[in-house]
Amino acid sequence: MRIAVVTLFYTLGPLASGGSGAAADDKAEALKELQKFQGTWTFESIQTGGKELPAAGFKGMTVVFEGDKYSVKMGDEVVEAVRLKLDPSQSPKAFDSTVTEGPNKGTVILAIYEISGDTLKVCFDPEGKKRPTEFKAESGSQTLVVHKRVKK
Repeated sequence: MRIAVVTLFYTLGPLASGGSGAAADDKAEALKELQKFQGTWTFESIQTGGKELPAAGFKGMTVVFEGDKYSVKMGDEVVEAVRLKLDPSQSPKAFDSTVTEGPNKGTVILAIYEISGDTLKVCFDPEGKKRPTEFKAESGSQTLVVHKRVKK
């Protein structure tokens, strides 16, 4: 369960303001991209090290995006809060997420993301050593999470 929870925390860091030194156009693009994430998302699937985690491990968990921050919740309880730094100019699109509250406070996770309609895919290395280049979790510590938007 601990692995599932830690994995979930890093799964949605996909939004934030542009990086330092970014041109005005880059910041505008990052803000536009950030709008796509706003709202509440469920965890649909999690793969890590080539294995699918059981859905029971993340049932009832959500990620709520508000501005350049998101929180991972179990029911109404905030388990972890994160600040995002989005870079949609990379291919695949990337973000850094810095944990601001919770057991992993201070940890920075390097991730890639893809958002299509109401589906968000995030791939990251929970150890923060290397940003993934593909949406795969076949080996090592790389993790792939798929989220679905909660309709109002």
